[in-house]
Amino acid sequence: MDPNQTYLDMYHAMRDGDFDTARELALALKRWLASGGFYPYQYTPEAMNAYISSVLRRTAGHPEPVFSLVCESCDAGADIGTEEQAIAEGWTCIQPAPDLLQANYVGTCPDCRE
Repeated sequence: MDPNQTYLDMYHAMRDGDFDTARELALALKRWLASGGFYPYQYTPEAMNAYISSVLRRTAGHPEPVFSLVCESCDAGADIGTEEQAIAEGWTCIQPAPDLLQANYVGTCPDCRE
């Protein structure tokens, strides 16, 4: 297995909404790493394991990725479940963030906006 290519294919599958493929690749990469395989280039084990977990969580029977949000300036956002909720609570600048490991959207929370 080439874990670098597997990661890229998984990332592109998530970006393109091909959740079945993304899940297959995440599981294959997880098995590879669990059996002692090396991690993709330039990724720490913690970052890669977090991303794999994120992909598996977001593809577990959900036709669309679960909305997850993090503030660009602090770690707020774990309690936000939808974009509508975020807007209603005063979040601004909400943008898709497919490269983040901890969330799939980034924005500015009301506390950091001030």
